[in-house]
Amino acid sequence: MNNRELFHATMRRENDGRLLHMEQGFNISRSEWLAEGLPPTVSTDGCPQLEGGDLFEHMNVSGYAYCHFQQFCIPEFEQKVLEEGDKTRVEISPNGVTRRVMTKGHGSPPHEIDFAIQTPADYREHRHRLTGNIDRRVDTARWAETGPRLKAQVNHPVTLWTHGPFAFLRELVGTENAMILPYTEEAMIKLMLRDHLEKCMAAAAPVIEACKPDMCFVWEDCCGSTGPFIAPDIFEKLMAPWYREWKDYLVGMGVPWIMLDTDGDPGPLVRNWYEAGVDCLQPWEVNSVDMLRFAEEFTQYVMMGGIYKHMFEPNDPAQVGRFKTADLFEAIDQELERVVKPMAGRGGYIAALDHWAFWGTTYKGYKHYAKELERYGKANRWATVSK
Repeated sequence: MNNRELFHATMRRENDGRLLHMEQGFNISRSEWLAEGLPPTVSTDGCPQLEGGDLFEHMNVSGYAYCHFQQFCIPEFEQKVLEEGDKTRVEISPNGVTRRVMTKGHGSPPHEIDFAIQTPADYREHRHRLTGNIDRRVDTARWAETGPRLKAQVNHPVTLWTHGPFAFLRELVGTENAMILPYTEEAMIKLMLRDHLEKCMAAAAPVIEACKPDMCFVWEDCCGSTGPFIAPDIFEKLMAPWYREWKDYLVGMGVPWIMLDTDGDPGPLVRNWYEAGVDCLQPWEVNSVDMLRFAEEFTQYVMMGGIYKHMFEPNDPAQVGRFKTADLFEAIDQELERVVKPMAGRGGYIAALDHWAFWGTTYKGYKHYAKELERYGKANRWATVSK
């Protein structure tokens, strides 16, 4: 069974104890990993390379082979630099968002200042940018070339990417407005989400035909450390219909699964998402939510993640007291025993960190983790890619 087949078997709860190991991606220090022994020929790009030669192949871990379409403004807003400073600049983005971005240093997301779309009148004025233009939303030449390669490889599930309803709104109106406008401008939000859904259906069709995805990855990111930014009643009124129609459309097009990504604590919306058609939730960040508790409550649903990404740094002052040991390998072993042992026994689980492997991850630690998962049934099988 190759990795794509194992993915489908896991989603159907037919993997018979065989564990699929996937990761969202790698965001690590190449120089540090090279110093620890990473072969210099291994690429450290964050996402998988279809031809291999990267960390996914080196560690025998599956990732997402993405295909996508343009969901936002066409034509784009004119991009302008409004203010230039020593370390930041203020600019207008292609989606009409005025934001301050860092130009020196790294790590901080843009600070959003203003939005071209905030009122029903704004949306009426700019609606033409967010509807239609399907031929400009799909790079048909790219997918005609890449589609056969995506379908031929068996190491990574082919994955259609889209923004979920909240993520779509926040890209245009900002997080605070995306939380408030469903109460104050319900008709506007309904129209925006209807337009988003219909545009996604039209634009996804040629991509699905070219690439034959195994699943759709819905990027939502609508939760903080203390819970979602959406009340359950607002979700049911405005967003659950989007998910149900999107799921029906996908299944009709031969894409059987929805994988939903949200950081933080999704607790109050877990049932809503599953009942609306989501098949798997991830990454279940340990600092915010106890995946194991929800695994007991929602035994029929698939989960991915929940392995503490900070287990690679048990000596970090912020982690002292969480681990029973300061030894790197022992800390990893304890975390896998805590999470993977019960989840592998439960079934319907894809092993993964609770976010991207990030800067604190060491080469020797990740290598130990990837190998140690074999004790719990890891059954990834890397197939050589013809070049």
